[in-house]
Parts: sequence; C-alpha cells; structure tokens
Amino acid sequence: MQAGMKSNRINMVQGFYLKPCSASSSTSSSSISLAEIIASTEELLMEILLRVPARTLVRFKCVSKHWLALISDPEFCHHHTLRNQNSSISAVFGDRSTDLFSIIFPLDHDRRGSNHGNHNPRPSRCNPLNFVQNQHDPIEIIHSCNGLFLCRPINATSTSRTPYFVLNPTTNQFLTLTIPPAAAATSNGQQIQTHILGCALAFDPSKSPHYKVICLETTTGHKYCPYYQIQIYSSETRSWRLLNSTFIRQDQTLYEQGVYWNGAIHWVGLVCEMSYYQVDEELVGLVDSPPHCYEKKWNHRMYRYFKESTGSHLHLIDIYSPCPTKFEVLEMGRDYSGWFVKYHVDLDPLCTAYPCFLSEQFVVLFLAQDENEGESSSLLLHSPGTVISYNLKSKTSKSFELTIDQYLLVEYSNYPYMETLACV
Repeated sequence: MQAGMKSNRINMVQGFYLKPCSASSSTSSSSISLAEIIASTEELLMEILLRVPARTLVRFKCVSKHWLALISDPEFCHHHTLRNQNSSISAVFGDRSTDLFSIIFPLDHDRRGSNHGNHNPRPSRCNPLNFVQNQHDPIEIIHSCNGLFLCRPINATSTSRTPYFVLNPTTNQFLTLTIPPAAAATSNGQQIQTHILGCALAFDPSKSPHYKVICLETTTGHKYCPYYQIQIYSSETRSWRLLNSTFIRQDQTLYEQGVYWNGAIHWVGLVCEMSYYQVDEELVGLVDSPPHCYEKKWNHRMYRYFKESTGSHLHLIDIYSPCPTKFEVLEMGRDYSGWFVKYHVDLDPLCTAYPCFLSEQFVVLFLAQDENEGESSSLLLHSPGTVISYNLKSKTSKSFELTIDQYLLVEYSNYPYMETLACV
C-alpha cells in the first residue's frame, strides 16, 4: 500500500515540476530519481510548494494524503502567507450572495494594439458566499481584509445577535461567530439590548497568523447613544473580550464601513473627518477634515471610495454630481498628520470612448501601484462591459472588454479579494 502511494506521489511530482523526458532509459531513470528526491525530501518539497499560488495549492491537496496534511498544516499556511503577503488583488466582488458577480484579475495586459479594445472574458459568477449560504440565510460582505471576508445575514439588524462569518474564499473555510451581549450593558440587574454600530476585521499576516474582529456597540439601549464600547474577538484565543473603556461616538461617522490600515480600523465621517482605533494599543484617535472639504456639497455626493489601496496607502475619493468625471484622490499621512490631495483626476478625455461616464455609470474598483514605475498609480474603473486602467501620472488609459456589457457587474459597494491560505 505504501509503495503504491509513493509511486503515485512521484508521478504527480513529475507532472507538476519536471519537463517531458525523451524516450532514452537513462534520461527517464534520472528524471524518476529526481522526482523521488523531491517527493521524499520534506524541506525541498515545502520550499517548492511555498512558491505556488494559494488557489493552486488548494487543488494540490488532492495529490496525496501527505500533500493534503502538509498544505493544510497551519504552520505551512502561515509561512506561505508570509512569503506571499504582497499578493496582488485577484478579484473584486459585489457584496451580496443573492446576486454576486466578480471581476477576476489580472487583466490581459499582454495584448497590444490600440489604446483600448483588449478582450478579457473574465467576469465570473463564482460565488464564494455560497459555501456559507447553503447553511444559512443569504449573506452580505461587510469587510474585506488581506484575503478574508467578514460577512453577516442580509436581514441582520443592529440589535439582533445573528451570526457573523469570517470566510476565506480561497480555501472555502469559514468560522461562525455570535457576538455575546456586552457584560457591562446591564440596568437594575437586567440585560440591556445594545445596538451594534459596526464590525470590522483586523488581519495583518506580516505580524501574526491570527486575526481579530472588532465590534462597536452602544453602551445603552438607545440607538443614538453618544457613547460606545468595543468587544474584540481573537482567533488566537477563540474568545471575545470586552474592553474596560467607553468611547465618545463621533457625529455622522459611518461606523458600519470600517477599513483596516496601518494597524488600525478607520471610519470616515460625513465630510472627511476620520476616527480610528489602534488595535494593538487599544487607543482611539481623530483626524480633522481638510478645510476645503467643508466647501463641498455633500448632499450631491454620488458615492465614496474609502479603502486601503495596493502599496499600503489609505485613499478617499468622493464623487459628486453633476461633474462625476472630476474628483480628487485624498491620501492619509501614515503619521495621521491629515489628508492631502494626492491626485487631481479629470476623466473628461475618456468620455468620447466611454460615454457611460457622462451618464454616471461607472465605479472605482481600486487604486493599484504600477510595477517598476515608482510612485505612479493606476485607477481601475468599471463601466458596463469594460474595465479601464487609467494611469494617474501619464493620463493614459487601457481598456479591457468584458463578456457581459449590459450592466455593472459590481456596484459601488464592492470588495477586493486576494488569494491566501490564512486559517480562520
């Protein structure tokens, strides 16, 4: 039995890593010998597998029981995540499991020719939320962080203790979390039904293989209570902990839309003011809005992009009508010195080729730092049937056609995803 398993393992190693051999017996013998060395040397095999993309490794689990055990080992998963911690965005997903499309990356940058027209038949109806939805009601993504999704039922209310889910779409593993009643929320011995203001993931694989879920909830039963408290779930201890502090709630801050960056969870206000919570230090900080942002007519704002962009930068984009093609890209100083204008964007030159911009039918997917071009970045935009890569420095663009062109595949509420073997 063991000999048979060993033979199968050698054949698979040949198939994945060795070039086809000639018919000579000596060459064939040496190739088999090399395969045996790779298959039997744990350190060499691990070093090779650490260089394989995460989603491919998931398929490699079928090679043998040995490979399954090796690739599933949490220590291997952590080493692989560390080796590939700068993985690029693999897809952008919509937020709801009931009608979930995605756009798969990388786009086809190898095709040349005109400035537009590259074909990319890669929109996907692949739904990583189905794995959870099959066991629960329809769910939605509320946060994406370094390859992990935080999800909840679509019909969840601020007072309901419905389960939340931490999902790894690469491995199809998920963890069900129930937020416990805050122990401090009692009145005359009776439990108070507090309101959940928002939840967010904090996961930095360069620091730890473990993640945390940060939950903000009111200290009383009033929905607009001016104070909130924080509960933290740790994947290391598999338990919740209530901080022994209360915090002042900032007016008009969207606590349900948190972003993890620079070791902290961030929430932006109605204008551009920002509140943040430093996860390790367990401290709350505030950043004022730039003065010129108060001059904006916020009631004309169409939508907002507030995300960590590739290259570890925190960016904020507000798009207003009636001029959605002209906007600023704000970047936060890493020392929290404030927002500054990183780019002034004018998409009017693209409107001839993409008239949908004039009818406000486009969304910002993400900002990507261009490889080998220093500080240059590209803005990835999506309009019906097209993804446009617009270089913010050179003002040039490339477009990639999608096979579905009737409507937007992902709406304003979209979430980036990158491959990871991180354990949940």
